[in-house]
Amino acid sequence: MEYAIQTENLVKKYGKSFAALDGVSLQIKKGEVVGYVGPNGAGKTTTIKILAGLIKPSSGHAYVNGIDVTAQPREALRTIGALVEVPGVYDYLTPHEMLTYFGRVYRMSRDEIERRIKETMGLVKLSDWEHKKIGPFSTGMLRRVTIAKAILHKPDILLLDEPVLGLDPEGIKEIRELIRQFRSQGMTVFLSSHLLSEVAEVCNTVVFLDKGKVIASDSIEKIGSAMERAVMDVKFLRPLSPEETEKLRAIELIKSVEVKDNTARLRYDGKAESSAQILKRLMSLNLDVVSYRVEGGGLEDYYLSIMNDEKRGETDGHK
Repeated sequence: MEYAIQTENLVKKYGKSFAALDGVSLQIKKGEVVGYVGPNGAGKTTTIKILAGLIKPSSGHAYVNGIDVTAQPREALRTIGALVEVPGVYDYLTPHEMLTYFGRVYRMSRDEIERRIKETMGLVKLSDWEHKKIGPFSTGMLRRVTIAKAILHKPDILLLDEPVLGLDPEGIKEIRELIRQFRSQGMTVFLSSHLLSEVAEVCNTVVFLDKGKVIASDSIEKIGSAMERAVMDVKFLRPLSPEETEKLRAIELIKSVEVKDNTARLRYDGKAESSAQILKRLMSLNLDVVSYRVEGGGLEDYYLSIMNDEKRGETDGHK
């Protein structure tokens, strides 16, 4: 199978000791909308920059539509549109002037440029601003202009680095609707984000990255099924002491603990037998349980769960 995006053991080192990427391998099918999730410094932007041909990997390979980005950059980038970090715009130009310039860079004909400017400006809902200077545009409008630039040449693949960063709720909603439109058109979208709620809204697959390594990946559907009963809220007779809270954290079945006053939120694997075992352990610790409630978790709960598993693995590895 030819993937829209594929990386093989991608490594990017800065200096001798710091590896921004440490053996990242991805396989993204055509037409997928994939969320690339991880904490700041995990390597998300570095991956996107390599795929966009802005930097080269220290080792490994990155392919788009089966073409090696490093070996054949021009061929590979013809079918890619990208919004990476905070994009530069020419505030003394109008969107029409800026897009005309980039259309020429893409070697599009004059008629095609004019047609695509009308289409893309309509798509990002900026038709009324096509011939107005970019300088006074809001952050949301600027983001939409740069997305118009990214899709001007009708790419098969769209790379978006934090596409809703700095936007207000209305701006976030507009970008979300745009991504859904791209998805319905069969475009492959690879986006990094720290807003898990947005990833859950628009993506059908999520890849989790931490410290330059992929630690998990799955479909939104499967993650939802896994988190159907993955959170237990336990109310105690009185607030827990620090020592009692640590005893909770020491229970192997519990992946993370959040304590507020006399209530603890416990994340676990969601299995019924695990619920029963956890409650038995709470009783054996002589903790006065008043009530408990099991409920489903979202993508954030799943993320916290796997990040906690990763930390536990690191701790166990150093024992």
